[in-house]
Formats: sequence, C-alpha cells, structure tokens
Amino acid sequence: MKNNSVSPPEAVVYPNNLIAASYHELAVGSAIHPALIERNFFHIEGDAVYDYLFISDKIPRKNAGRVTDGYLKLYEHLLAGATRIGSLDPYNHWLPMEWGRIKPNFPRMDWEKGKPVKYESPPKTPNRVTYFDVPNCIWDKVALRYSIKRYHSPLALRLQN
Repeated sequence: MKNNSVSPPEAVVYPNNLIAASYHELAVGSAIHPALIERNFFHIEGDAVYDYLFISDKIPRKNAGRVTDGYLKLYEHLLAGATRIGSLDPYNHWLPMEWGRIKPNFPRMDWEKGKPVKYESPPKTPNRVTYFDVPNCIWDKVALRYSIKRYHSPLALRLQN
C-alpha cells in the first residue's frame, strides 16, 4: 500500500517576531529591503508595548508609578499587537534610541479627523526623526550608485566617530 500523506508545510518564521501580515506590508507593500526590516522593525504586543510607549517622566502616574487609567485606556488597542519601528540616535553616538514609532495592527480612530491613527508615538515626548540602522549590503548599493568610496567618504568617517 502506498503512503499518500503530504507533509505539512513548514511554518515561516519572520524576523523579530513580525507577523505575516506586517512583514508582507513592509516587504511587498512598501518594498522595504528584508535586511532593513530585520534591523528596524519589531513585533510587540501585550504589556511589553508600554515599555516602548510610556517613556516620558511627564506622563501622569499613580502613587505606585503606574500610568493613569486614561493613558492605559487610550492605548489599549496596542495590546493586541503592533510593529515598533526602531531608530538610531545621532545625539548618542548612533546607538539605538528609546524613542520610536509604533504602528498598531488595529489602529484607534481619531474622531476629530475622521480617520484611523496610523502611527503612535510615545506621549509627552517630542517627536524625533527616524534614522534606520542601515545594513552594509544597502550602504554598498548607495555607494556604488553615487560613486562614493564607502569607507573614506565624509559620511562614513562621521559615522565612525
């Protein structure tokens, strides 16, 4: 008797715990290079969201240090999952910065504007420019396109300092 059973397909594992829909939106919908996704985009969910969101000491807190109920309620939609977009800090030797944008899987509605809030930022914190951690494979393509000697350009020397 012949065995006609089919092996189940292997599960696809996306970088940084990204869910399939988020990865597809980044890689296909936005045409972001996979190496750039791997260095800069991270899936977060549950209470871990608060570690990236409530970074300001200006947010009202209760006696035990917990953020007030109004803030927890405003951002509870993020508990179901989001993509955190990391950034490098030019004011701190290009190390990863605490501040970052968060793209909810299920955005809240901005009733004044009549549309969903596509990106969240940490409240009571000034907005920052997002500087991606760019992998060497992309730096090499940029250098080739613009005829830059990769390791001797003013940009490369500045980044080394």
